[in-house]
Amino acid sequence: MRSFSFLTRIPFPLGACALVLASGAAFGDDPPPSLSTVRVPIPPNIGIFVKNQTAAIELGKALFWDEQVGGDGRISCATCHFSAGADRRVTNTMHPGPDGIFDGVPAPGGTLTASHFPIAGDNIVGSQGIVGATFNSLDSNPANAADNCTPNPDGVFFPQRRVTGRNTPTTIMAVFYRDNFWDGRAKRDFNGVTPLGISDPSAPKIFVNNGSGLQAQTVRIAPASAASQSVGPPNNDVEMSCAGRTFPLLGKKLLARTPLGLQVVAPTDSVLGSLSLFPSNGLNKTYPQMIAAAFQDNLHNSTQLTPSGATQMEANFSLFWGLSILLYNSTLIPDETPFDQFREGNNAALTANQQLGMDVFLNKGLCSACHRGPEFTAAAIRSHSGGHAFANIGVTPTAADVGRQPENKGKFKTPTLRNVELTGPYFHNGRYLTLRQVVDFYNRGGDVANANLHSQIRPLGLTVTERDALVDFLLALTDERVRFERAPFDRPSLAPPNGPVLQAVGAGGSVNPIPRFLDADPFLP
Repeated sequence: MRSFSFLTRIPFPLGACALVLASGAAFGDDPPPSLSTVRVPIPPNIGIFVKNQTAAIELGKALFWDEQVGGDGRISCATCHFSAGADRRVTNTMHPGPDGIFDGVPAPGGTLTASHFPIAGDNIVGSQGIVGATFNSLDSNPANAADNCTPNPDGVFFPQRRVTGRNTPTTIMAVFYRDNFWDGRAKRDFNGVTPLGISDPSAPKIFVNNGSGLQAQTVRIAPASAASQSVGPPNNDVEMSCAGRTFPLLGKKLLARTPLGLQVVAPTDSVLGSLSLFPSNGLNKTYPQMIAAAFQDNLHNSTQLTPSGATQMEANFSLFWGLSILLYNSTLIPDETPFDQFREGNNAALTANQQLGMDVFLNKGLCSACHRGPEFTAAAIRSHSGGHAFANIGVTPTAADVGRQPENKGKFKTPTLRNVELTGPYFHNGRYLTLRQVVDFYNRGGDVANANLHSQIRPLGLTVTERDALVDFLLALTDERVRFERAPFDRPSLAPPNGPVLQAVGAGGSVNPIPRFLDADPFLP
């Protein structure tokens, strides 16, 4: 298992790479080292909250994949992140953008095909969430995973399920980012409750049993943007919940139900196999038992109710949720790609054409200015570069989505390129279908000239041979364990609405690889 110690700076090999990183420039001729040289960035104060990291990882995996979380009892975090950490569903996934017009794309409820790409206008390929509804109460019957809600569907726009206004990025590598979400609003300083970190003075506090009663406390846990990100969607009325549900209510719901009670967990699951009730659904431990095993006793052992009438375990459920999912995510490290093998000394791991593509990536293509370091992103904690972590690359006019706040300059997070072959469609709006289309976009200097355009977005003059080689190099950033869902990327069963019905996969993985989005040829212009 990977080390869980706090991130420390690991020296780069001698040469141009080390020198230019210090100055903030691109990599020059030297590629970054393998991801295996980077320690996973776990908060140094996590022991104040977590007493058993193995138990917390078990809890995090169960919570991440549990469909009972959804207000309709059908949506988990994994529902939008089941395919290499991303979403490959194609039915009812269009958002009309700020103009409210579905122009040149499938109408609500329709199905995307390759012919719809590049996506026209300000339309967005998002992820479908929940039917619009208002939360009334939890269902008292543990066998019923749906909450009691009053439907209020959105007429012509989303008569079925609501759709997000941005494309779903992969959750794999989330633990490495300084800030999360496309606009960076999930902060590195986790406050235990909301995505906005210590900059959110209105956020509720957690409750600690100090021996003489519950005490409300403000906490700061960093770096932990993956935890900050994870507490956003569960009660969001577009993604997972009926409007008005809170984390203590979600805690109350799940604490009374069998973990993964609607799903099968393989007995060979790399994390949950020993807890599996296979061939029946669910796990042989309750959520209260899993929380008690994972977290310090003073965070959950009080019988005193909070001022709102919640138990301590219910009131702190957002803390348990965020930290356990962060620790689960910290195990999903895709460091066995052909590129990593090449950097670890296996010169045959990359073909001659992929090595040509790597040279284009590092030099003429200007890619490594923003996609730097072993993480292949300047938005990572270790390789963070403020001018390259979030950038306006000219995908759409700034006014269509102003991006990072409070700048409002159309800047979006530079995503990792690891497993990028499997995480299409591409950009924050899902505009492009294939990697070659993305390379051609950069080669022509973007689509929309504007005052906020990043300095590296300009015509590159790459030949067809160079562009194809660059795509070939990007394919060398795929970890085959991700493609075949082998440990640690195995998972419980899942039935995403309007998506494939997925059987449980154990540590040995699946015989069927995760397909590319719409099975598109990555070299297709």
